[in-house]
Amino acid sequence: MELIKIAWRNIWRSKTRSMVVILAVTFGMLGGGFSTAVMLGAVDRRVDKAINNESAHFQVHQDGYLENPEPGLFMTDVQAMINEFKQKDFVSGVSNRLLVNAMMQSPHNTSGATVNGINPAQEKQVSSLHENLVEGTYFEADKNNQVVISKSTAEKLKLNVRSKMVLTFQDKEGNLTGGAFRVAGIFNTSNKAFDEMNVFVLRKDLESLTGFSENQTHEIAVLFEDNDDLKERTAGLKDITPERLDARNWKELNPELGMMSMMTEKYLSYLVAIILFALAFGIINTMLMAILERKKELAMLKAIGMNEGKIRIMIVWETLFLTAIGSLAGLAINQALVMWLGKAGINLAAFSEGMESFGFGSVIYPSINGTFYLQIVALVILTALVASIFPIIRASKMKPAEILSSN
Repeated sequence: MELIKIAWRNIWRSKTRSMVVILAVTFGMLGGGFSTAVMLGAVDRRVDKAINNESAHFQVHQDGYLENPEPGLFMTDVQAMINEFKQKDFVSGVSNRLLVNAMMQSPHNTSGATVNGINPAQEKQVSSLHENLVEGTYFEADKNNQVVISKSTAEKLKLNVRSKMVLTFQDKEGNLTGGAFRVAGIFNTSNKAFDEMNVFVLRKDLESLTGFSENQTHEIAVLFEDNDDLKERTAGLKDITPERLDARNWKELNPELGMMSMMTEKYLSYLVAIILFALAFGIINTMLMAILERKKELAMLKAIGMNEGKIRIMIVWETLFLTAIGSLAGLAINQALVMWLGKAGINLAAFSEGMESFGFGSVIYPSINGTFYLQIVALVILTALVASIFPIIRASKMKPAEILSSN
């Protein structure tokens, strides 16, 4: 305990030098922690949007459909499988969809898209589409041939709510068919590619135009309660899925997004490693200066009988105090910023067009979990201990007789 008190006093004998190190550690931890929170917040939000708007956690298709999405590659008699999916305690919703590629036409322009024939009640269980409406309604009761389109599609085709558009597509037999639809609502998911390539209609309307029946479907989407244990949950649902069908989770459906999540974690690991590397050099430099300034004092301690083990422990405690104060201050400020901006968000509206082209929203909500803080504190302590080795070696080589006899 006495050595700890001495170490604490020693770091404040040169307040300026100690504060420079503490501030360097503080800003290093703050910069690393906040960069981590911003990147994790952006990627997590992109993943959440992809799951909640585009793919859900798990999808089932007829084998070969994803490689060649033809109308004839549909599934039949899947209700028993859907019922088994719903019985899983981690499943929050299941929706089955009819999908056809179509040509959209308005009086002003034409464009291609995928028409999603959905049951609105089911779709609300697996998709946030209804929460992304910017105009109109999410289908109106007792009205036929309604369509919900994206804001970018509305701008391209120069359509408004209540405007009419024509959808032309192939029916079940591959024959060309189509119909006139009235725009019920306009949505915006902040993913420009998804928005431009998808429109939504009532499944019953699409069935009547294409000849599909209620027990025929192209896609079954399953949303989980959360994204935990994805591999185990996927394996459980695949066991229920017949071999003739193709079942995949969101990472298998969208490998680029899964890779982005993995690469972000790798990048952040390298960022933390660089910060800790720089921190180690700062500590070594500071402690060496402190030892050189106090070499006569250390020599005197050796001369009166303090063994080298206690001197080493004293240096280790001084190192730990400097890094602990700076790290805790930096992480505390970081957490305060994350809590504030995690609610208020960082508005990057000036870059919204570019960000939406990659599926990112224009507002980023930084986020970080407690595990990060535990890991970073453990790594900082380890760095401090490693950084104290060289100053300890330097101190142990001092010869009291030579130092005390010198001017």
